[in-house]
Amino acid sequence: MKRYAAIATIVIYLGALGWGVVSHTLSLGHVSHPAMYYLVWDMFCGWSGYESRHHLIAQGVSGEHYLLNPAPWGEFKPYGPAYRTDYDSFGMHSIRIAQSVLNHTDHEPIQQIFLVEESWSKRYNRPDFLWRMEFEEEKDQMSYFHTRATYNGDGMLMDRRNNWTTAMAHHHVASDPRLVKLRSHSRPFFAVSPNAGRNSAPNGMPNAAPISNASSPIQQTSFAEPATP
Repeated sequence: MKRYAAIATIVIYLGALGWGVVSHTLSLGHVSHPAMYYLVWDMFCGWSGYESRHHLIAQGVSGEHYLLNPAPWGEFKPYGPAYRTDYDSFGMHSIRIAQSVLNHTDHEPIQQIFLVEESWSKRYNRPDFLWRMEFEEEKDQMSYFHTRATYNGDGMLMDRRNNWTTAMAHHHVASDPRLVKLRSHSRPFFAVSPNAGRNSAPNGMPNAAPISNASSPIQQTSFAEPATP
């Protein structure tokens, strides 16, 4: 009986594993049920070696900068030490949080609002006693600051960028001499939106989908300690 149970367990396990591989490869039912999360192979994709935090900074007409998070009345922390702003990985709702703070605080007229991402290697999250056991060098954390989005004083989006790790990857691809040489001999590629036929230009030609310029330089923003609103 134990032998049959062991065989059945192995068959079920390998069958589920095989179905997950087929489903992920062919995109066949890979999002049909929440349980598929445990079968497809990409369940842990997207994890980064860098920790990140978001800083909302407002610039007044006088040039003074105001740190808008955490809010003066306190912030909600869903899990651990990170604020809710840090869980907005795409920066889609940060401007609403910034405007909420500005609407409930006294300050000079605001001309720009910045969403700045701070990133550092996750190895620095180790406690000091574990760090001393694993590394010989001193624990000297290095943070990288990268402007994710810029808004005007009315909250209208003026500029948006990828996160720091994606921007660095694009930067290295664009600056690699070997890849630059290959691109110089390649054929231009135009990406057309699937709905381009619905939004045709006056001459009847479809509109090409916008493609971000991967060769644009990475904007590193450094700033002094902002004042509290």
